[in-house]
Amino acid sequence: MLKKALFIVFCSMAVPLFQNAWADDASQCTVTAPGDTQQQFDRLMTALVHKDFNLWTEHADPQFATAASAQSFQEMASSLDQKLGLQKHWTANYVTTLNEGKYQSGIWRLSMANGQQVLIQITFAYNKVAGFHVL
Repeated sequence: MLKKALFIVFCSMAVPLFQNAWADDASQCTVTAPGDTQQQFDRLMTALVHKDFNLWTEHADPQFATAASAQSFQEMASSLDQKLGLQKHWTANYVTTLNEGKYQSGIWRLSMANGQQVLIQITFAYNKVAGFHVL
């Protein structure tokens, strides 16, 4: 029982301990996704903010690129902007990568100016964007 309690206490303190070891305060801690995954995320979020369909479909697998028309992308981007306030200040923090067979998904936490938070999952197949989900 004591070992279990010590483990729980240590795990709950792990993040602050390690943050303090690497930076003076939490605002200096920036975690980015490995490889070009972060660049893909940045590109897709830029495409959403600017409602740029060509940028959205760049580096996408054929199914992702043809799944939506330019018009349906504009509608989706406008809807997300309205719900999340993408034109206002927001920050994104990389969370983790999930491996699912031939697919690899990056997960980011978006924190909006109004305090709302959502998760973004971008799925890749052979280094091409295969999916984008707001969780």
